[in-house]
Amino acid sequence: MLVNVKGCLRWASALALCCAWCAAQATPLTYVVNRDDSNVSVVDVVNKRTVTTIPAGMAMPQEIAISPDGCLAYLSSVWSATIAVLDLGKHQLLAGIPLNQVSNGVVFSPSGALAYIDTNTPGGGAIAVIDTATHQLVRTFPVSPHNTRGMAIHPDGSRLYALEQHRDPDVGQVAVIDPSSGTVLERIGVGTDASDIQVHPAGTLAYVVNRESRQAHGTVTVINMRTHAVAATVAVGKHPSRVAFHPAGNQAYVTNSGDGTVSVIDTASHAVVGVIEVDQTPQHVVFHPAGTHAYVSNPQRNSLSIIDTATQEVHGAVTVGSAPWGVALASNGRETATPQGTNGLEAGSVVAGKPIPISGVWAGLLLLVVGMTALHRHGQKLMG
Repeated sequence: MLVNVKGCLRWASALALCCAWCAAQATPLTYVVNRDDSNVSVVDVVNKRTVTTIPAGMAMPQEIAISPDGCLAYLSSVWSATIAVLDLGKHQLLAGIPLNQVSNGVVFSPSGALAYIDTNTPGGGAIAVIDTATHQLVRTFPVSPHNTRGMAIHPDGSRLYALEQHRDPDVGQVAVIDPSSGTVLERIGVGTDASDIQVHPAGTLAYVVNRESRQAHGTVTVINMRTHAVAATVAVGKHPSRVAFHPAGNQAYVTNSGDGTVSVIDTASHAVVGVIEVDQTPQHVVFHPAGTHAYVSNPQRNSLSIIDTATQEVHGAVTVGSAPWGVALASNGRETATPQGTNGLEAGSVVAGKPIPISGVWAGLLLLVVGMTALHRHGQKLMG
C-alpha cells in the first residue's frame, strides 16, 4: 500500500495550526489606560508584550470597564465629559457618548444591557444610565448632594453602591441604591476619603478602601451585604488606592500608592496575610480569570507589574504608555461589536442591538473537527 506522505503531512500541519489558533484565542489580554497618552495599551500578559494601542477618543482617560460579553470597553475620566466606547474585537474606537458631566467610573449590569456611570453634577453625585446596544443615555438620577467617587454593583444586579465624598473629612458613607427606581435606600458609614469599593464574587461582602489621609496607614471597611453592617476594619498600607477580589473569593489585593506595596487580605478572617512589594505608587489591580496572576498599574514607572499569586512575588513587568491608570482583563475570544444597520450576519454582527455570541475558541474547535473529518476521508481514499 502506498501512502501519500506529503498529503498526510499537509493535513497534520493544518491540524496543528488549528490547535495553535484555538489556544491563541484563549490568551487573555489586559487593557491598560494610559492617562497622559490618551490611549489604551493592549497587553499580551502571557508573552509580556504590548500587542497594540487603541486611541481613547477622549482627553486623559482614567477608568476602564469591560462588558460581560467581552465585546466593549467603556472609558471614563474626571477630566472629560465624554464616555468613550471601544470595540475590543477590532481594537478601535467605536463611539463617544456625551454626558456634559465628568465621570468617575463605569459598571455594567450582569446582562451587559445597561452601563451605569458615576458622574458629578453641580448638584452633587448622580448616576447616568446608558443603553449599551445603542450607546444612548437613557436617564440620570441623583444620588447625593455631595460628589461621588467610585461605584460597584451587586453580582445579581439588584443594588448599586456609590462612595460619597463629604466635605467633613471625618465622615465617609456608601449610598445603597435600587438601580431600577434610582432610589437611595440607605447609607452606610465607612472610613474617611474612600477611594474604591468592590463586592465579593459571592455577593456576601463589600470592601471599601479608605485612604485615611490623616493617619499613617489606610484601612479597608468590610460590609456585610445582607445586613449592611460594618463587619470589620482592616489596616493596610499607606494611602491605599484600589481593591480587587481573587476569582475564588478567598483573598483580596489592595494597592497602597503611598508605600509601593500590595496588601493581601484573607477574606475569611479579614486579616492581612501578606505584603507584596511592587513599584512606586501602584494604582489599579486586576486578577487573571484563573486567579494565577494579578496585574498592577504603576503610573510613575509606565509599567504593568505581573504578580504570581501562588508565591506572592512579582514576576516581571510590561512597559506600557505614559501614566497607566485603569486596568481590565478580557479573553481574546471575543465577538466584534458592529454598529446597527450593518448588512449581513457575520460572526459578532449586531442583530436587534445584541452581538451574536460566537466564541473564537468554539470556532477553533469547529475548524479542528472539520480538519479531522477531512483527514479521515483522505485516509479512506489511500486505503481504498
